[in-house]
Amino acid sequence: EDAVTKARTAVAAVNTASSDAEVMAADDAITALMQAIGSGADVSQDTKDAYTTAHDELKIRLMQAKEARKTAMDEAEKAMMETARKLNEGISAPTGSTSSATRRHAAYGDGANANDIAVSIGTAEAVNLSEDKKTMVADLHGWKGKRYEASPDGGGTYEAHVYSNIETPEGKKFGHAGSPNDEFQYQLVNGELSESDTEAEANAKLVASPNFDHTAGHKQFKLPSPNPSGATKVTFSGSFNGVSGTYTCTPGSNNTCAVSVAAEGFRLGGVDENNAFTAANSIWMFKPTDPNAKVMGTPSTIYASYGWWLHKSADDKTWTASAFVASKGDVPAASGISTLQGSATYVGGAVGKYALHSSSGGTNDAGHFTAKATLEADFKDDMIMGTINEFMGADGKSRNWSVELKKSGIGNTGVITGSDGTGDPMKTVWTIGDTAAPESGQWSGNLWDNGDDSVPKVATGTFFSTYSNDGKIVGAFGANKE
Repeated sequence: EDAVTKARTAVAAVNTASSDAEVMAADDAITALMQAIGSGADVSQDTKDAYTTAHDELKIRLMQAKEARKTAMDEAEKAMMETARKLNEGISAPTGSTSSATRRHAAYGDGANANDIAVSIGTAEAVNLSEDKKTMVADLHGWKGKRYEASPDGGGTYEAHVYSNIETPEGKKFGHAGSPNDEFQYQLVNGELSESDTEAEANAKLVASPNFDHTAGHKQFKLPSPNPSGATKVTFSGSFNGVSGTYTCTPGSNNTCAVSVAAEGFRLGGVDENNAFTAANSIWMFKPTDPNAKVMGTPSTIYASYGWWLHKSADDKTWTASAFVASKGDVPAASGISTLQGSATYVGGAVGKYALHSSSGGTNDAGHFTAKATLEADFKDDMIMGTINEFMGADGKSRNWSVELKKSGIGNTGVITGSDGTGDPMKTVWTIGDTAAPESGQWSGNLWDNGDDSVPKVATGTFFSTYSNDGKIVGAFGANKE
């Protein structure tokens, strides 16, 4: 009976998404059941026959599950082969912004589109990709991740993943009884922030509480029974401008307390006689747990970025992919490289697109990757080299890969020039397992923003590499000085 139970559980676990280990466990459980039936010396033949019938049914069920799994795996393999083919054909190194048939370029947009990513392919007009605020992209080595997208009429679809070193400096202390000053952000009355601050539309993005959990319209709160003093305040834990504390609402003439979704964050107020949200008819206050806690600083609007982009044609037959680095605002270039001595290590992340394609039974694997980027700069000789490793593939599993960024010269303003100083991009070497491909492709980059020690604080760049005739990889990196 134990063997039957184990076999049923193991067979039930086999489906189209099962691992080889789960299938093997089911096979072993079926075998163990037959052995248990055969070793049952004191069991009647009728009972053995019943268990044998159960065994046979489970064996058939497992065979059907295996066939369905194999069909699904075959279909998935075909789909991956097609994805690898299109991406392998579409991956190319980034090129300059000048219009040409080979142009593969991306940067921040201009004017009203300054927050977009403008992608240029060939001689066509640039397409502006706007931020997709619904899809989270995990930060990578401290650089903020964002997704951008566009679907122009008749132009297929565009997608980009962008990582930026947006610094958020520490803000002032929350508040005190006096006027705001260089040390304190707000004026507090009896330790609380006034309704003029908490209810202000301009401060909606600073308001947060687990109780403000709706996504549209407004939410009215049930008032508690009056306490002996007659007060009916509503009280919630939450935060304001990043500092934790307690919100209280005292109902006004309409006897309501409510919160409404704003363009960014939440408005605090009440509800009028028409059940419409209003900032009147209530008094919302916020009391910080620690008035000396620091508020959120204002994120910098000047930063370096790197990422990848992908375009799929309207008929999905042609894909184009590349990588890029860009600057938001006036990121200061490095300076005085020729006067520096010593060395520096830069560590950060790398992302991009890859495709290994074979139509003759070899590997088919494609998608976007994340990885670690490490660069070693020798300022005595004004040279730099790097390694991209710790790859994670499109399926979330690690890859035993590395890409060597061959030694290159550094110009006086931080431009990674090429060892001969001509500006030609340096080569790369893609290694899979223990096998390295011949030198191929290119890489280039820049050092940025001298620190107090005159050494640049940031490195960004792009790379492109190939692996025999089957593999292509394009990526970009951003790293900070350790």
